[in-house]
Amino acid sequence: MHLGGTALVIAVEALIEKGKRIAAHLLQAPIDRLEFAGGVIGLRGSDRSMSLVEIAALARDPANLPEGLSPGLEALENNISDLYTFPNGCHVAEVEVDPDTGNVRLDRYLLVDDFGSLINPMLTLGQVHGGVVQGIGQALLENVVFDAESGQLLSGSMMDYALPRASDLPSFGGYLSDKAPTRANRLGVKGSGQAGCMASPQTVMNAVLDALVPLGVTQLDMPATPLAVWQAIQSARAF
Repeated sequence: MHLGGTALVIAVEALIEKGKRIAAHLLQAPIDRLEFAGGVIGLRGSDRSMSLVEIAALARDPANLPEGLSPGLEALENNISDLYTFPNGCHVAEVEVDPDTGNVRLDRYLLVDDFGSLINPMLTLGQVHGGVVQGIGQALLENVVFDAESGQLLSGSMMDYALPRASDLPSFGGYLSDKAPTRANRLGVKGSGQAGCMASPQTVMNAVLDALVPLGVTQLDMPATPLAVWQAIQSARAF
């Protein structure tokens, strides 16, 4: 939306401007007195108007066009930008670790994110939830394993590669703020696609390490599987 959405806005504005030029010609009205609203271009202060659909149909015939316009109601625009957007957020996880088995249970996950203007808040939150689940899988379950002797991939199917299931996840609490739209694009939107999967791995791992610090564990690589957590606890106890 940062690049493509802004390009769409620019193209739509150009299309409406072309529609006004065509409507001014057909209605024999000054273009500066024409207004666009609700898919209709109308003459201010009168009941004379034309819909974009009507204009598009008439624009196919060059005889209906003012001089210098090509047939058809269309616009082609570019949006060239080297600006970046900077979303912000805070994610918090609460976990329980069984020291006897190394099993980690994710009890709660809360997120607050700023993605600027929200075109569809529900879909955006759902997209973030999906990314969070991806990151939780990376933190707790997913691991690519190769045979040390042959290099053969051992986790090449879903029978051997663990993905998170509904039973591995809590209900997410979350809030998306739209109070800080960016000035880097016309829509005020910021990137949201990677937010969940970038935030959740370290959020979950920090929670796991916070739970293990009293047992002497200060470092743990992903994924925090029961075996990895149990081995870390035993190593810490040995010292």
